[in-house]
Amino acid sequence: MDLLTAYQEQQFPRIHKAIRRAYRNAPGFRARMEAAGLRPRDLQTPVDLSRLPVLRKDDLLQRQQADPPFGGMLMVPMERLRRIFQSPGPLYEPELGAPDPWRWAPALRAAGFEPGDRVLIAFSYHLTPAGAMFEEALRVLGCPAIPGGIGQQELQLQALRTLRITAYIGLPSYLYNLLERARAAGWDPQRDFYLRKAFVTAEPLPSSLRQDLQRFGLTVRQGYGTAECGCLGYECEHENGLHVPEDAYVELCDPQTGAPVPPGEIGEIVVTLFHPAYALIRFGTGDLSRWLPEPCSCGRPTPRLMGILGRVGEAVKVRGMFLHPRQMEAVFARFPEVQAYQAVVDREAHVDRLILRVVLREGPADLEAMRARLQEAIREGLRFQAEVIFIPPEELPPESPRLVDLRRWE
Repeated sequence: MDLLTAYQEQQFPRIHKAIRRAYRNAPGFRARMEAAGLRPRDLQTPVDLSRLPVLRKDDLLQRQQADPPFGGMLMVPMERLRRIFQSPGPLYEPELGAPDPWRWAPALRAAGFEPGDRVLIAFSYHLTPAGAMFEEALRVLGCPAIPGGIGQQELQLQALRTLRITAYIGLPSYLYNLLERARAAGWDPQRDFYLRKAFVTAEPLPSSLRQDLQRFGLTVRQGYGTAECGCLGYECEHENGLHVPEDAYVELCDPQTGAPVPPGEIGEIVVTLFHPAYALIRFGTGDLSRWLPEPCSCGRPTPRLMGILGRVGEAVKVRGMFLHPRQMEAVFARFPEVQAYQAVVDREAHVDRLILRVVLREGPADLEAMRARLQEAIREGLRFQAEVIFIPPEELPPESPRLVDLRRWE
């Protein structure tokens, strides 16, 4: 029996248990099953699972809007939740009061994190779950967390040195920028800091960026997850693919049909959680990947994903967060002065840049004031810092795409 088949058969009893529990306790999930003409007894094998249509992010958003806050998917009283997060959409994610509820601790152990490591978390703590996700995992490991968030890099550099911080969690581009800033200030990160390991996620880690970070004396491992699902994959010491976790079920499916793709083909990552409180079953992440066929020599029992190979649909990830054309439409609808616009995503020195090319209907009296208004609206509506460039109409024909990604991940 190959590794993928063994994984499917081993996990299916837990999947079936999750389906039965959700059918009993989550009205939103029961409605999904009934709409598909299914009952739990109809799903008896891994092959049967594809009869349940994939739940898309847009579907989840519509369910939450129709039945706030969780679309009838919550299976416990609200008072049992520790936190409620909001990610772009907005979508709401519940956190149960349990150890490591987002299941990142195994990924951090695989990255060499040990009890006593002092860890800088450079993810946002405002509404979105990433910062708290990893803090809960570090609590299980016995690692003090420094909630750095994004920005205030001078203070973060002071903390790296004064607190003798040994490990980092966050975007790889942010870490590179932080260490380059230290070097520009006259510090030698290898000599003056104690940082020796990093766990990075939420954006690609091209080999060039990994090598640049390794030159600072760091061991760099990457992981993959989502705001809704937590940990969905992580590197081991061989740094060759992402082991899917043992405490969730991952499929690769045809984005049109929802059926699993044959081994070796690219498919959408579809996730079933064994969550005791939230009925997230056959949830489509929108990310594309491919299975690596051979077992890993590390001996871990789960198959590996070949990294993230693209996105279903139009959304792209910028600085670790998704940017979708519909989000931009909502922002620019507030500006009758704007005739047309285009978002351009580029990358310089391992850092994403978002540029908004804007055509105005007629020149306002104060272009700089208009630029400032747009930048503030983008910051509030999209949660991105962006450069706004005004261009003449002929540079943006009517058929131009609203979102262009110029990045290359060599």
